[in-house]
Amino acid sequence: MLSRRTFLVSASAGMAAGSLISKAAFAAGTKIPLGIQMWTVKSEAEKDLEGTLKKLYALGFREIEFAGFYGKTAADIGALLKKVGLTPVSMHAGADDIAAKGDSIIADAKTLGLRFIICSSPMSAAAKAKLEWAKKMDALDPGDWKMNAELFNKFGKTVKAAGMQFGYHNHHVEFKKFGDQTAFDTLFGSTDPDLVKIELDVGWAVAARQDPVAVLNKYKGRVVALHVKDIGKLADDPGKSTTTAIGEGTIDWKKVIGTAHANGTRHFFYEQEEPFTRPIMESAKMSADYLSKLTV
Repeated sequence: MLSRRTFLVSASAGMAAGSLISKAAFAAGTKIPLGIQMWTVKSEAEKDLEGTLKKLYALGFREIEFAGFYGKTAADIGALLKKVGLTPVSMHAGADDIAAKGDSIIADAKTLGLRFIICSSPMSAAAKAKLEWAKKMDALDPGDWKMNAELFNKFGKTVKAAGMQFGYHNHHVEFKKFGDQTAFDTLFGSTDPDLVKIELDVGWAVAARQDPVAVLNKYKGRVVALHVKDIGKLADDPGKSTTTAIGEGTIDWKKVIGTAHANGTRHFFYEQEEPFTRPIMESAKMSADYLSKLTV
């Protein structure tokens, strides 16, 4: 089931297997790096962070997107990354945290030398804030999205002044229509393209019955990263669609990644969500193998 996170995971690393770089770190014939969102392997990383990161490195992953630091400081994570050799590119933070402690989020991102801070989930009006996460997301209305847009424009300006770029990561609810316009279009139509970029979660978009290629073309030049998430089975309720290893599902990745790369996207993070049909590190290997052979 596609779920979403209230606890956010993190990290990056590996071991010195330099011979893998040319073969696995980039899709053949392109300059597409092989990245992973650490939420994918959170259960493994919670037990053994450094060991998990070394395994990811050995599989060919080179870029990492964080979603929390497992109780460690940004400096601790930075030291670990230096030791094991993965490149930290971005981190997730929820809109509520951005509103409450944006300065410390920026400070952590600067410590790690990140390029991007990505909002992982929106905030809501106070009356909805105490709802369970999925119910709150379903309850968001145009007023909530405009409130988020105001926050994102302000925070995006601060992030840019700090030498990084801010962006927003979608779920399926962003494609809910209000009149003739989706929440996605309301949000990005109300934000400055120079200050608020897009991390397109392809799996969530497909679960919402959207054509990711059409989204990429509509927002050409604004999508800085993809969540490479494959859909195994669609459900009437988009939130109950299932994910699978890359290449096992329904998405034409050659077309999607090819379009994204042609339109300027340069970061591609494999992500998979529970329930898993096999041990997640096996799916990670399958996904890395698939993506390392993909030509666009």
